[in-house]
Amino acid sequence: MTNTNSPAPRVMQIAAGAALIAGAASFFAGLATSPPQGDDSKVTYLHSLAANPFMTQLSALLLHYGNLLMGAGLLAVPLLVRGRRGGVLTLIGALLGALGLIEMSGALMSDWFHMEMGRNLPAEQAAALSDKILAHPALTLAFTPGPLVSLALVLTFVGLSRAGVIGWWSVPAVVLGYAGLLFMPYDTPILPAVGTLPMLAVMVFAGTRVLGRLRPRVVELAGLQDLADV
Repeated sequence: MTNTNSPAPRVMQIAAGAALIAGAASFFAGLATSPPQGDDSKVTYLHSLAANPFMTQLSALLLHYGNLLMGAGLLAVPLLVRGRRGGVLTLIGALLGALGLIEMSGALMSDWFHMEMGRNLPAEQAAALSDKILAHPALTLAFTPGPLVSLALVLTFVGLSRAGVIGWWSVPAVVLGYAGLLFMPYDTPILPAVGTLPMLAVMVFAGTRVLGRLRPRVVELAGLQDLADV
């Protein structure tokens, strides 16, 4: 039986839509506040974290919640599809994307470890220890989904585009934003943050669509209440 008076569906819909929007904003802020890194070497990376402990922790915290919120919110996106067209792709992509983003949120704990390794160990020793830790296959499987997230997001928004929920512009926007995340130089952290904006804009738009589905539901419930009063 369906309980039309239950607030649970509406509350969960609000939470999911808000999570996508807040997660995208938090992810952007986390990138923008990342400590500047002169080059791609592990020694330079550890030095940048150790030299800026406040910014390291702020950035890691924002990126953690950005990934976590977007992953949780993505689980509601398949509910935007009303028919069969695009439904399977959206479901598979959203489930894989949510898993990958939540995995990445846990990986941010390593920033605290790397920060303290850079502050308390000689540079070469800290870099060697980091490489040894990160070489464990199980750690990679648990916290480093790699290109899985980008592929999952592409599948999700191809499905939503096929279903007519969102325009096809969302697919190249995801690819462009992920490329910005990978290839923009991190010596100026605002650049990768800005480079990621196309992908984050798609997540925000998906969040607004999830929230936008509330209005017909509210109107429907109001109509049922009016009938009950008669």
